[in-house]
Amino acid sequence: MKNCLLYIFICLTISAQAQKNIKALIHAERSFASYTVSNGIKKGFLQFLDSTGIIFPAGDAVNGMALHSKGPGSPAQLNWAPEYAVISTSGDFGFTTGPYHLQRSATDTISGRGQYSSIWHINKQGEWKVLADMGVRYTHQRPLPEVVAELDLKKITTQSFTLEDVKTIDQQLNEQLKEKGNTAYGPYLSAQSWFNANNHAPVMGARDIGDLLKIIPHTSNLQYINAGMASSNDLAFTYGKSDKNPYLRVWTKQVAGWVLLLQVH
Repeated sequence: MKNCLLYIFICLTISAQAQKNIKALIHAERSFASYTVSNGIKKGFLQFLDSTGIIFPAGDAVNGMALHSKGPGSPAQLNWAPEYAVISTSGDFGFTTGPYHLQRSATDTISGRGQYSSIWHINKQGEWKVLADMGVRYTHQRPLPEVVAELDLKKITTQSFTLEDVKTIDQQLNEQLKEKGNTAYGPYLSAQSWFNANNHAPVMGARDIGDLLKIIPHTSNLQYINAGMASSNDLAFTYGKSDKNPYLRVWTKQVAGWVLLLQVH
């Protein structure tokens, strides 16, 4: 009997540990999409959002559970898939981004396209839940990907930081944008950076992001609102707003300094 209980304990421990990796993060995102396609947008978000999870339906950050609990269901069908995923060294915090398709109903053709970005963490119950979700729109016909580019921070050298540190760097970038325009992003970009801008296809890498920044308008009145971070203190998200659009960012800190892994605006 003792051996049996020990075996069960070991299996449960292995199962819990297996959830803390980038494959589990990607699986959670795909499960979110699949469940939403089958059960509708309202039920999908109520199932996968964290109790504190925020969404940006009209430019302002609101509690997603509260909003979807009040709202009526919709016949619209929303489907998406991850194409880039990043996870912290603790394995309990990360983000994914990828294209989404929107149909007015399951039998209609695609009427809306864009790019979603979701911040995930493992809650106290050991479940992957969405802490923040923001999308941008574009008209580019991008298929839902089957292959995901992965970045596991265990495989690179990072430096730890505090929530106050990431608040400071986020506000600093906002101030630099007022003075320098879009060139202010330059020092924080790397080959691992991803940029989602409204009305444009997403781009990855400092060079391609630099080219995009030359043609999109710059916003100089961004204001930081809040942040959250991994238990390993090496990955964090921030969000804020301007007069027109909210923004969402993901930061890490490497040997050379701060790196903006994700910018959505």
